[in-house]
Amino acid sequence: MKFVVRAIVNALALWLCVVLLPGITLTGATQSPYLVLYYLAAGAILAAINFLVRPILVVLSIPLYIVTLGLFFLVVNAVVLLIASWLTGFLNVGIAVYGFGWALLGGIVIGLVNTIVDWFLPAKVRR
Repeated sequence: MKFVVRAIVNALALWLCVVLLPGITLTGATQSPYLVLYYLAAGAILAAINFLVRPILVVLSIPLYIVTLGLFFLVVNAVVLLIASWLTGFLNVGIAVYGFGWALLGGIVIGLVNTIVDWFLPAKVRR
């Protein structure tokens, strides 16, 4: 259940990134009935990467978290978004990120959306 909620929240965050940031686009969706499914697939892939890869990146970058007083999490979010973009490129059902700067801004948007939505979710499905 928690993974499904994370996938839906990530799909919402990705939709907001595509709407707000011109350097992040949706790929593969040409018809509006399937648009939601493409976002959900990309959100599920991003949730899986957050579950599997992000903890490894966080542990490896602990010294940088300390030196930057926690701001390095923006870089980790950007790297996770770039990995998701790369993986969804193979499946043709996801997002395209055009550069690290856009990934950094997208990571900020995704982090904000996840934080705001977590305020309203029950404790058992939060991050």
